[in-house]
Amino acid sequence: MGHDMGDAPELALGPPAAATPPTEGGATRGAVGRLRALVLAVAVATLALCIGAAVLLRPRAPPLEVLGQLPVYRLEDQRGQPFGTDELRGKVYAAAFFFTSCPTVCPRISSAMAAVQARSERLGAAFHLVSFTVDPENDTVEVLADYAREYRADPARWTFLRGDEAALMRVVVDGFKLAMGKEPGGPSAIFHSEKLVLVDRDGRIRGYYEATDAGAEVLVDAAARLVDEGE
Repeated sequence: MGHDMGDAPELALGPPAAATPPTEGGATRGAVGRLRALVLAVAVATLALCIGAAVLLRPRAPPLEVLGQLPVYRLEDQRGQPFGTDELRGKVYAAAFFFTSCPTVCPRISSAMAAVQARSERLGAAFHLVSFTVDPENDTVEVLADYAREYRADPARWTFLRGDEAALMRVVVDGFKLAMGKEPGGPSAIFHSEKLVLVDRDGRIRGYYEATDAGAEVLVDAAARLVDEGE
């Protein structure tokens, strides 16, 4: 007996359906990422150019004025050795004036010089400190050596000088253009300037500064300029 196949569904024969093509989302995300990276690179480059331009266009401090020329001098240091302009030639240095028995301003002056020594360490051998006693009669070599140790002076960087009164007058009064002298009446009658003085490589005076921590900072900044500029 045969079966009636009239109502049976027909089976579809033929090639398989094509695969769904990939979406464009992945490609779009990659393009966006590359665009962001490019924008960031341009922004960083622009910022670098702006910073560089600001540095180049920043007004430079005016040059330090030349205020005088020091005479040639040769005195005696705290080790009893000759020391003067020959040893200082080619160096920038700070000068101060004091005497060891001074009970008033001299401790402040020498403390300011100690601050200069500490702040100027990075300048190395290009920068020196020199303290001139204005009482050479009492400030012997041994007394100066003890005083230097009291202020922790580095002997390679800080020199204490003495000499006869006439030689000191030529250096201090005629050279540095500062007061120095003695009136009758004991140690308190000795007078001298309280200023710190900056001298360049050629023995020229380039500035006078207060003997304070702030003054020491300004002096060292100016000294660094002279060292960096080769003056």
